[in-house]
Amino acid sequence: MDQAHDDSLTERYRELSDDIAAAVAVVSATRGKAMHAITVDSFLDVSYDPPTMAVSIYSGSRMMETLETSSHYAISLLNSDQKDISERLGAPGQPLYGSLTGIDTFPAPRAGQPVLTEALAWFELELTEVLEVATHSIVVGEVVSLGAGRDAGTSRPLLRWRKAYGTMGRR
Repeated sequence: MDQAHDDSLTERYRELSDDIAAAVAVVSATRGKAMHAITVDSFLDVSYDPPTMAVSIYSGSRMMETLETSSHYAISLLNSDQKDISERLGAPGQPLYGSLTGIDTFPAPRAGQPVLTEALAWFELELTEVLEVATHSIVVGEVVSLGAGRDAGTSRPLLRWRKAYGTMGRR
């Protein structure tokens, strides 16, 4: 394959993969005593027995460095009113320390990982495996605790589609 074909394939892939609607979440973990977090939209439930989830993280990121030193992490599913948090934690070049400053969190019950208080749902995971795939790491974890936000019954999820935010109607 020549380089011109590779470039066009990559660009077309980026264009078409933007048509995949995805829920938006925050992955968080502690590094020492500091809390670190990033926005993700590449995560999924893998298994119900045992409850297992996976998330894709850029291998060269500060978040991946944090996850390499932590046995646990959390995933907080954002509600449709949390677009500002998504944009803030998804901005490139955010500082390693203080990323959750001013965002209401609480420690998850098992390992104390930071969970966003207003999240639609949250999952605390014990890291079980990291798979290197191209430029990213697939971080797999077994759910050790979970919960719903206080407005989970009335809140709607924050979604990304075609580089924009949206949501869906009530169930």
